[in-house]
Amino acid sequence: MLGTVLVVEDNDLVRESFCHVLSQRGYTVVEAEDGQDALNKLEQDDVDAAIVDIMMPSMGGLELREVLLARTPPVPTILVTGQPDLVADLMGDNFDFLGGRITVLQKPVHPVKLLAEVEKCMESSS
Repeated sequence: MLGTVLVVEDNDLVRESFCHVLSQRGYTVVEAEDGQDALNKLEQDDVDAAIVDIMMPSMGGLELREVLLARTPPVPTILVTGQPDLVADLMGDNFDFLGGRITVLQKPVHPVKLLAEVEKCMESSS
């Protein structure tokens, strides 16, 4: 087993495609359709990394990322968005983002890129 990845995405097709790619590679996948659903799943499952959509109802990806990083141990998080132009506006002058310590992938995400970023997260969490 390679580890467990939380996939939080409100678009069913995108979530299913991410989960398929990850499970085919050998990861255990926990699916959530929004931030609140993810918090509920985290009460039942430990995860090693997370892929989180930025724009979601109920709790956005940036807020969920803060929760994931506050866990012990912190959960490395990859943010994804279909609206890259909004990312800079959402992040504002956040030094953490400008320093490159937040990974943001633009949808559609190529499976090879997705797996490469997840593997980086797994290395940083071990």
